[in-house]
Amino acid sequence: MIILFPTELEAARLRKLRPDLDIRICGIGAVETATEVARILRTERKPLLLCGIAGAYDHTLKKGDVVAVTEERFAYLSTGYDRSYLASMVVEGLPMVRSNTVSHCSQEPNGAQIENMEGAALFALAQAEGVRCGEIRAISNYVGEERGEWNIELAIELLTKTILTLNIEEI
Repeated sequence: MIILFPTELEAARLRKLRPDLDIRICGIGAVETATEVARILRTERKPLLLCGIAGAYDHTLKKGDVVAVTEERFAYLSTGYDRSYLASMVVEGLPMVRSNTVSHCSQEPNGAQIENMEGAALFALAQAEGVRCGEIRAISNYVGEERGEWNIELAIELLTKTILTLNIEEI
């Protein structure tokens, strides 16, 4: 399995604790993620697990909560052009959520509980190429909050702890 993170900041703790894992940086946003996933898929067909932080629309989710994304959509496409993508791997034992992939913060939720900037790109490419993929996210903020109110450190800490409890080889 290849574990993808948008940034080295999100990956650093896990990389230090589990240097044996195949951890890669996909970049921030859908274009960066699509580019990196396309590079990977040219030579490898391993399952892909995207991990990172996210903003929550749903205030029943607490900062630091780790969730499994079951469905992604590009939130910035017009109605009629938007499309949902389903995870082909779902990490069991975590709350399951729908997510919007956004190009900037604060899109309308339209049924999603969280937002991020990379997930739909991964799901779309993996689906097109027949490669298994999944996604887990830790809540760092509520959508619309000022950046100073985000708790990125807590989210990364709890995301790392959660990943360490997973049996990565069996997802």
